[in-house]
Amino acid sequence: MSTDRSVGGRGVVNGYAEEAPVHRLNLNLLFPLDAILHAPTLTEAGRRVRLSQSAMSHALRRLREHFGDDLVTHAGGDQQLTPLGLALRSEVRRVLRDVDATFNFALSFDPQNGVGTITVATSDVIEQMLLGPVVQRLMNVAPGLTVTVIPLDVANPHRALDQGAELLLLPEDVALPEFETLPILADHVGCLIWTGHSELADQFSIDEAQYRAACHVVTRDERMPVPVMDRSMTELLQARRIAMRTSSQATLPAIVIGSDLIATGSTWLFQHFASTMPVRAVTAPFLRGKVMIVAQWAAHRRRDPMLSWFVEQIEAYVALFPARH
Repeated sequence: MSTDRSVGGRGVVNGYAEEAPVHRLNLNLLFPLDAILHAPTLTEAGRRVRLSQSAMSHALRRLREHFGDDLVTHAGGDQQLTPLGLALRSEVRRVLRDVDATFNFALSFDPQNGVGTITVATSDVIEQMLLGPVVQRLMNVAPGLTVTVIPLDVANPHRALDQGAELLLLPEDVALPEFETLPILADHVGCLIWTGHSELADQFSIDEAQYRAACHVVTRDERMPVPVMDRSMTELLQARRIAMRTSSQATLPAIVIGSDLIATGSTWLFQHFASTMPVRAVTAPFLRGKVMIVAQWAAHRRRDPMLSWFVEQIEAYVALFPARH
């Protein structure tokens, strides 16, 4: 004789709890939904998921019926998301990342035979000084691995996640609190000068008066990390006479060489420049606070063996330079 009863909203048959039914949904709609919520137009959304205009219109109609909401509206030629559409953006992207992680799940990563791509968001300094050398070391070890680097907006690191980043390398003070975090290396803020500088050529440090009197070149997206910012440093940076704003720290040596300009930025990068070019890394006239660079990834990526292996290779490379810890 069977006994049926209800426990917590679920039926119990012959002593076994029945799972609540899972509603069958067309999960293929997740892809056009994600594109619609991130693309500026419906046409562009269709291009991103390789669907025709009519197919995207049909998908949008079904999505509106499902959610009971317009999701996107058009006024004056501009596409605007409804409050629900805005709320869904990050949630849908998170679901797609989970789906991708599930279908690419593996218990281990074989670097010699494994094939895959890791997308990393970071600054041009970390790309040049860390990722470049790491990838060079891995070309023979993991021939099937591709590393794609995208720019990191330190004011909004979440934006890189929307662009597909799986790994973030960024200053600790702007790290995302909900992400897995691993300290990677430490850096300091210093200055770069030409070895033929008319006044500072023989110096290995710059005092405050010299810093104030000089003309400076800065990168367009220059940002000094919070740990090294005190009131005097902030005032000095704001008081600089800026002669040029350049697009990347990689261009600083070519601009500094042959001039009396001073650049302020990563001591690690400047020391690298000084090893191959007629420039010198000198001590800046403010506190040398340590700037910790950390690696971050979403919790659901913790079980990704390829990503874990790649982070281990970064750690192994950094371990060759004890001064960077």
